[in-house]
Amino acid sequence: MRAIRNAFVAALIGFAACSSQASFPHVKVVYEVSDDLACSKLPGDSIKEEWSAELLSREPEFVKLWQIEGPRLVAATETITGKDFPSQEVTARLTLCKLPSESFPDTGRVTINMRYALKSFTPEPVSLRYKVDTLFHEILHIFLFRHPIENSALLKEHAAENERVRDHLHLLALQKAVLLRVNEPDALKEVIAVDSMLPGGYYKRAWELVNATDTEYLKYVGELSK
Repeated sequence: MRAIRNAFVAALIGFAACSSQASFPHVKVVYEVSDDLACSKLPGDSIKEEWSAELLSREPEFVKLWQIEGPRLVAATETITGKDFPSQEVTARLTLCKLPSESFPDTGRVTINMRYALKSFTPEPVSLRYKVDTLFHEILHIFLFRHPIENSALLKEHAAENERVRDHLHLLALQKAVLLRVNEPDALKEVIAVDSMLPGGYYKRAWELVNATDTEYLKYVGELSK
């Protein structure tokens, strides 16, 4: 009986090891009020204490949601593309500064603007799930930085488009494919809707191209899988 039990335990350990994502990036989510002090002193960029207090209170919820969704999104990315996610540590800095969410692939840092997820900032905040998808979006920039697309026929086809639009075509197509694969159509719907309201209209235009037909996004995903 003991031998059977030991074999069973060993099998469970082996299963857990095989199921773990060795390439899953360690994402360290941080919010430091002191980091926002510099920009809060700039004209027109003040940060109210109630914003900081709300973000501090909701940071654990954001981290927990990422810990649930992040591995699923990363695993789906690897399955779809057949390419490993960089295993580097990623520091995700939450900010209330008047700055866009942004990725710095060469340093493994991303910033996530959390203003519009706060009830204290806007009467109609976006969901924390959208901000988790924003974090995933920024991490996808790191993924594509490590796996650059070469000789893209689709980028040549859209050579007249703004560079920021072209820079996001494959990324948004992959994000769509991932969200559909993990059966999150509502999350995808929110991503498209909120992205399309962002300043400049670059994301709106990129999503229009990616969603030109029901299967258009698969063309971009196909180039990523080569």
